[in-house]
Amino acid sequence: MSGFIFVALIVCGCFTVTVLGCVSMGTSYAEKKRGLQQGASQREIETLRQQVTEMRNEVDAVKKHLQELIQIAKGIAE
Repeated sequence: MSGFIFVALIVCGCFTVTVLGCVSMGTSYAEKKRGLQQGASQREIETLRQQVTEMRNEVDAVKKHLQELIQIAKGIAE
């Protein structure tokens, strides 16, 4: 039972981090979009693309670790 609670807490934590990250990226995007309309440099655009790529990689890593934790919890529960 404690394994299930542990996994549930991890899932909730990952969900919370993902939502907060999306909100942060959304507000950052809105600010940058206003800047892009005013004429952002190519370097700023490339920086944004790199940040999006890094965030995707981090989300993929979190998903991978979450799947591993679920498998571990299933092993504990059985």
